[in-house]
Amino acid sequence: MGVAGDKGKLVSNASGKATLFALTSMAERGQLFVSPGDEVYPGMVVGEASRAGDMEVNPVKAKASSNMRTQAKDEKLYVPPARKMTVEELIAYMNEDEKIEVTPVSIRLRKAELDSGIRSRLARGKKSKIKAAREKKG
Repeated sequence: MGVAGDKGKLVSNASGKATLFALTSMAERGQLFVSPGDEVYPGMVVGEASRAGDMEVNPVKAKASSNMRTQAKDEKLYVPPARKMTVEELIAYMNEDEKIEVTPVSIRLRKAELDSGIRSRLARGKKSKIKAAREKKG
């Protein structure tokens, strides 16, 4: 386990460009690693959750358009600056179920298994093995 301690990760469940609207609501749940306009894909770690356990999020969700205009709400969307880490920092931060993806353009942290269904099945299998081992001891 890395420096993250008991904090979980915000994991993308969609692909596309991250939107300011989606990142604004995600910023309330933890610290972000991406900025508006960054390309994201399913399984990519887009932030650190304030609670334990991984949380699936949709960073590409667009604002529902309607004919009603609001005066102040649209202009006041704010996202704190994204936390950018070096390869060395990511190595210390990552968990055993994650990989670092290095390209000429960016350095990203992602889950080893990109499919969320398979990830949840693997996590359940791990928990049942731990539970069986504890019962065997006691």
